[in-house]
Formats: sequence, structure tokens, C-alpha cells
Amino acid sequence: MELGEVLLSIGEAELLAPVSDLFGARVSQLVDTTSTPLSWIGMRPSERALSRWQGSALVAGVKRSWSLILKIQRRVPESDDPDRWDYWRREFLAYESGLLDRLPGVTAPGCHGAVERGEDALLWLDDVPEATPGTWRTERYVRAAHDLGVFNGAFLAGRPVPQRSWLTRTYLRSWTTWLPWSELARSEATWSLPIVARAFPRPPGDRLTRLHRDTPKLLERLEHLRQTFSHLDCWRANLIGQRLPDGTERTVLIDWSFTGAAPAGQDLAILVAGSHVWLDADPAELTVLSDGALAAYISGMREIGWRGDERDVRFGYAASSALYGAPLVPWWLPRLADPARREWLEAKCRRPAEEVAAGWALLLEHLLKLADEAEQLLPA
Repeated sequence: MELGEVLLSIGEAELLAPVSDLFGARVSQLVDTTSTPLSWIGMRPSERALSRWQGSALVAGVKRSWSLILKIQRRVPESDDPDRWDYWRREFLAYESGLLDRLPGVTAPGCHGAVERGEDALLWLDDVPEATPGTWRTERYVRAAHDLGVFNGAFLAGRPVPQRSWLTRTYLRSWTTWLPWSELARSEATWSLPIVARAFPRPPGDRLTRLHRDTPKLLERLEHLRQTFSHLDCWRANLIGQRLPDGTERTVLIDWSFTGAAPAGQDLAILVAGSHVWLDADPAELTVLSDGALAAYISGMREIGWRGDERDVRFGYAASSALYGAPLVPWWLPRLADPARREWLEAKCRRPAEEVAAGWALLLEHLLKLADEAEQLLPA
């Protein structure tokens, strides 16, 4: 059965349980139920389906409106091993286990049903509206960095780090070695496309080669540091600023597919670098955002009771930023020559290819400077 057919097969009997859980009371009848498919650039429709379900329900004789997000993940045979960074059941298990309930600093959408149907894992989640749709200002990213600091810091200040066999343990190592980027960094073809040559008048191939050479010792140090519970995919597309009834905002993290253990600073690196890889954040404010986010992140850690060495956090942020973001640039630059890939990138980044290349040039220079900082922070 295709995923689209799975959606069509969901009837009122299957909806009653998650809607009742949403209201915390038994629903006697559903009225005017509709479903709308959702998608995003990069989603594989053969593996995932996302939809919004809405309607009204009779609860104790009162008609009340409701809305839920249904996320379906289909089994991916090549990702069946729980040790893999892209294990296909990880998010389902994270919700089913209750691991994402009552998180410090941030929150995950409430889960109102975790159901397995054959080789499909279904999650019924809160439909959380974004308080500021579209582009976030730098200040909102900095606020998210503070909230991530509270989240990561709590598990370094006494809260037990979750121990589950299916949580990731070496996410960044898997990510960095998954991309064959070192050969591309040295290749003239990577930097020769006219729009790329204009953005990179002095190709940083040698500096990328040095980063690749130093990757093993950077990863070794990152994995030697104390580990904390982490999201590991918290760039802008997976962040929601939720407006609370009192007018304040909280940071909601969605898509917990990579969640696991990592050193302090790695979530922050993915927030800053990831949001700039796809140009969700303004490239011109990268340095301001990076500096402000790091300060806010450490402040959040301190507020929750962490009393560790800030140099470890700075190293975690600098090394993780370089290793997470830098490989993506030489990987994607040659693909700008492919009209189909170029169109895909322009749609994902919502900018013309020339602006994408220029934004990546600013990002890569920043990441390589962070790589230099990480080298300086390594123990002698």
C-alpha cells in the first residue's frame, strides 16, 4: 500500500483515540473531518507522509474544534540498524517512550498517539502554529540558542542523560564521513562554474583539505567531552516559535529523527550553520548571529545550573560548526551546473542561484575561521 493509500484508509474509528487524547476526554462523535497533505522540499514521499487533520468533535455534548498533524514514517530497509544515524524508527520510539515529555528549555509537540501499522510508524502530534511565520530575525535565533542552552545544559547539571539503544551516539562522525567532500574540495571543477567563481575568487580548497586532514582529531575530542541529550537537527525548518497565552514565546523542536548524545555546542552549531546552509537566516548577519547565539547558549546553560568550562562549549560549537557545515558547500557547488539541481536549490533557499553561491561563500569563510578556532582550543 502506498503512503497516500494509508492516509485514505484512516477512518473515524482510528481518529477517535488521538482526538480524545487531545481533549483529555472521550469524544463521542467526529464532525466535518478533513485532511490536507503537507510537504517540504527534500521530503521523500515514498518514505514519509505528513498531513494536517482538522474538524469538530462532540465532547460531553459540546462541539469543539480540533487540529492534529499526522506523520507517517515507512520502514527503510537500509536504515534498519538502531546504531545508524538515520535509523528510521528513532523519532517514533522517542515519542512512544515518553522521552520527549517535559523537556527543559524547549519542548516537542505533544504526542496523542504512536501507532505501528505493518511497516509504517504513525505519530499523531499537536498542530503548533508559528508565532512569526517566514523569516526569523536574528534576535529570535538568539532566543532559540538560549533555549537550547537550557535544554543541553540541564543534562550536564544533574538531569540524567537518557540511555536508549536507539539513540544516536556519533551523529557528527556519521554525517561527516557520509559526504565524499574532500575530493570535491580539491577539484577545479567545483570552483569553475562562473557564478561559483564570482562568489569564490580565491577557492578555499587548501583550507578545506586541512580541515579534512584534521577531522579525526576534532571528532575524537568532541566524542571525549561530556555528552548531553541533543536534538541534532535543530535548524530553522525544525523550529517553531509558539506564542503562549501570556504573550511570551517558547521554542518548539520538531523532527527528532537524529536525537541522541552529543557534546554541548553541537545543537547550537546545527542551529546556526544549518539555518545558513539553506539561507533561512540572513547571510549578512552571520557573524552577529553566531556571536550572539553562542553567548546566549552559554547563558542558558549557566541559568539551568551548569558550572563547567566555557572553553569546552566554545570548542564544541566551533568544531561541530566546521564539520557539520563546511562539507556541504563543496558537495553542493558543482550541482549548480545541473539545471534540475539548481532549480531545486533555488526553491529550497528561496533565492536565485547567484545569491545562494554568495551566501555560501560567506558561510564557508565563517566556518573555516571556526575550524581555526577549534584547532587553537584543542588540548596541547
